[in-house]
Amino acid sequence: MAMKIFKNKEEGTSSATAAVSSTNANGAVVRSVIKRPHMSEKAFGLHAQNQYVFIVDNSANKTLVKEEVERRYHVKVVDVSMVVNKGKVKMFRGRRGKASISKKAYVTLKEGDKIEIA
Repeated sequence: MAMKIFKNKEEGTSSATAAVSSTNANGAVVRSVIKRPHMSEKAFGLHAQNQYVFIVDNSANKTLVKEEVERRYHVKVVDVSMVVNKGKVKMFRGRRGKASISKKAYVTLKEGDKIEIA
């Protein structure tokens, strides 16, 4: 498996890198690459085509997302597409600012599988 495994916090993992984590059987901290499902009109329209959209960590790749979705939701993933939204530069009170960069994963499931998203 190509999952990122970090040592316990006492051994040097910083709190900035631990987004959502859990502990596996060996006691190592496993970091989740999926932050949350994306809720929009387009995302709900894709459910009819058996596609789901997730906001993922910026360091995530297709393999990690596929393994995480299959493990978390117990479904078979057919394809994963990634989209990076680069932050726009905007002015705020006369100063230049930049919106944060985000990454989305479009996950296509096997025919007949579905994910219940509230």
